Amino acid sequence: MSSPQAPPPNAPQQAAAAVDYARTLHNVALVTAIACPLLALLPPRKLDLFTLTLGGTSVYSINYLVRESTNRSLLQHLSGRGTHVGVHSTLRIDETPSTVPDTVRQHTQEALRTVKAEKGSSVTAEVQAARDSKDWVAERDKDVQEALDVGKGFGDMIMDQIYEVVNWGKKRDDDDD
Repeated sequence: MSSPQAPPPNAPQQAAAAVDYARTLHNVALVTAIACPLLALLPPRKLDLFTLTLGGTSVYSINYLVRESTNRSLLQHLSGRGTHVGVHSTLRIDETPSTVPDTVRQHTQEALRTVKAEKGSSVTAEVQAARDSKDWVAERDKDVQEALDVGKGFGDMIMDQIYEVVNWGKKRDDDDD
């Protein structure tokens, strides 16, 4: 007729089992997120079903870890959709003219004016002036020819340009060579 059934486990044991299961899943996802790409990089490096499986497993485990910490999947993060309820969520303000207060806009414009007044000519103004110059090709060719006449090579000219960019327009002094 009816067979005796074992009593169901009690609630604390179920809760402990659920916590252990979640911890195990987290640890397995961490291991696979690290180990699978490393295994794919081992020789022989070829694109086959094994490599694709390792890549898919890596993506799946990384997606699990991201969803676990932010409650949003990788696809939701990349597309910008989904609810922003994760630990790292921030409030977003639409920067349309209707939502930005006039005082904030005024302070921003005043700060820009003071920065422009302190700096004098801005970099964009210099670029615009150089672009508007019709004989920039002739000027560049003249500069290149002068540098070649002095004995500089193209590598030296490139290094000088890099130095000028890194040091905000200051020319390199070659006296210390």
